[in-house]
Amino acid sequence: MDFRVIERTFSQDESNPTVLLVNMDTTMDIQTNLNKMETAIEIAHEKGANIVIFPELAVTGYVWDAENDTEVLDHLNSGDNNRLVGWMNNIRNSLTDSRDGLEYVFYNNVRSKDGQLYNSTFILNTEIDPMDPQFIYDKIFLPPIEQRFFQRGPEGRLIIDTKWGRFGFLICYDLTFVELARKYAFDHDADAIITMAQWNSEALRDYPEMNVRTDHYYGFLWELMNSSKAAYNQLWSLAANAVGHHAISDEYFWGGSGVWAPSGMNILKGSNLHEEILIIRNVDIEGQTKLEKDEYNYRLDFHEIYSSLDDEGSRTKYLNTADDG
Repeated sequence: MDFRVIERTFSQDESNPTVLLVNMDTTMDIQTNLNKMETAIEIAHEKGANIVIFPELAVTGYVWDAENDTEVLDHLNSGDNNRLVGWMNNIRNSLTDSRDGLEYVFYNNVRSKDGQLYNSTFILNTEIDPMDPQFIYDKIFLPPIEQRFFQRGPEGRLIIDTKWGRFGFLICYDLTFVELARKYAFDHDADAIITMAQWNSEALRDYPEMNVRTDHYYGFLWELMNSSKAAYNQLWSLAANAVGHHAISDEYFWGGSGVWAPSGMNILKGSNLHEEILIIRNVDIEGQTKLEKDEYNYRLDFHEIYSSLDDEGSRTKYLNTADDG
């Protein structure tokens, strides 16, 4: 199983982490997906990566609009993370707590709890029990199709402190809601947000009089939202997305996994068509975040000014256009 490997170097400081993102075509065959994930982890070991990030529902592939929801639910249950204890232990046993090797694997999968299913992000690390709820993030914002199969996660967010900075987590549609990312940045002082997605591409927006049209509007939003999330909050956006066509629904997933610096600028981007391994070496996560804030720290003004505004002190006026006569 071959991945095209793209490597870039952010700095020469080898005390900074090397991050590997998987721009992955998630199939409807669970074993195939697990094999792909194992291959990516083997490459991470070979290349000296410290962190690996997979897309959303990397184990099962994405849900689809079936005539009978039981068909989808049966598939999701067959990939339930509770069935993968042996697989998780094998991966964890290959990890290290040293800066010199692979320390974290972040992936997303189905999780069953009390007879309900959740769309959940898990952490594999030598010091973390991946099934401990305090280290699991359940997707908060579910698009309509997912509401048929998954329960909404609690509003609690997941923050972890690492050797290289503080990380927060989002899952796909969560990216649309700016308040969630802002809480990570302004309330929890995160240095990076890790997003795992099955973000599709195809949606039409057409402005014929302006001669402006796109068939890939959702793809445009993926680029825009990752960039703005990083720039507005002055933190890193590390995002892994699925790529390719869904075998049943034929949806096209945008790919474009990548790295956005705290400036909002994209410095590494995956293919919109093909599976790839993206490696960025020696990323100064904490240092670059500090540099951005040293120049202009948005959070200070937010807490001093914006957060003090309330409805009682509002000067908003509404123009009455009703006919009084």
